[in-house]
Amino acid sequence: MLVSVKINLIIFEKKGTKIRYDIIEKIGEGNRGEVYKAKLEDGRVAAIKWAKNYEIDKEWEILSFLDGLCAPKPIYRGKRYFIMEYVDGKPLKEYIGSSEYYEVLKKALHNAYVLDEKGVFHGQLGRYYHILNTAREVKFIDFERGVFTQNPRNFLQILGYYLFRDEKYDKKALNLIVDLYKKNRKEALNKIIRLIDES
Repeated sequence: MLVSVKINLIIFEKKGTKIRYDIIEKIGEGNRGEVYKAKLEDGRVAAIKWAKNYEIDKEWEILSFLDGLCAPKPIYRGKRYFIMEYVDGKPLKEYIGSSEYYEVLKKALHNAYVLDEKGVFHGQLGRYYHILNTAREVKFIDFERGVFTQNPRNFLQILGYYLFRDEKYDKKALNLIVDLYKKNRKEALNKIIRLIDES
């Protein structure tokens, strides 16, 4: 049974402005932080991430830069926490062995390509639970180790972690796509989508 705890959060965006929210449940915890699902006073469901022992500056900067593109949309930043869109989706791991798995993987590869084009490297897309499929799209979560870089490798990370380990795919063909991606990202993306569709 979930217990909703009422907590008042004071936000100093404008003098005297307060936001109230109800914590619905804790949805994640790691060495670096805790994440809660909450209902904001305006009715929106959001996620609140509290930092235990890391600076949230870079993660907040990345989320603000992406502004909901392939990632949760940022809502508000505090000193040791931030509020963002709650991504209501299933992790990639829950699709393994299902007929939907490769469709979700194709969306993840597309998003990885988008992040590469934007110069954002997530760094942990080899973890199934960082890739969530919602009713409309795939989003990546947990950018706490993310960085801006001229040489992001999100697409190659997903290719390596998921498809190179998949017995269904010829490693030589995948290596050709890796080489192509270094020269022409868009063409390599189209080629891997075709390869998945034809398999």
